Amino acid sequence: MLKDRLDRIIEIKEKIMDDKEREIEEEKSKLETVNRAIETVDIDIEKNYERMTGKPMQGNDFSVITDYREYLENMKCSLIGERETVQDKIAILKEELIELMKEMKMLGTLRDKILATLKKSLNRREQKLLDDIALRIEGKKI
Repeated sequence: MLKDRLDRIIEIKEKIMDDKEREIEEEKSKLETVNRAIETVDIDIEKNYERMTGKPMQGNDFSVITDYREYLENMKCSLIGERETVQDKIAILKEELIELMKEMKMLGTLRDKILATLKKSLNRREQKLLDDIALRIEGKKI
């Protein structure tokens, strides 16, 4: 009975671990997407800087490009903040996964102890039964 409950708990913990691993993979995918977006924004910033310094412009064009560049800088800052948030979430998920692994190891050890106790108990019962049979056989011979 206790072994069955423990097996069920282990099964549930394994499912939770699988979910955590899946969440980590999803967050890593988000992190890659954010990193690619940051690279794209950096490239856009460089292109606009080259356009600003490459040839003389009218005031209106210069103003539009500088505003767009400022927008890109703000976008880059927000993407960096998002990247940090995703990295923090990944770190938290990894910590939770480590805790689950520790629990699984503890539950595995507990299950092994229970199985050893059950085996010992069954062996004692079997030995007692064999002793009783031997005593009956000896009693009939005498």
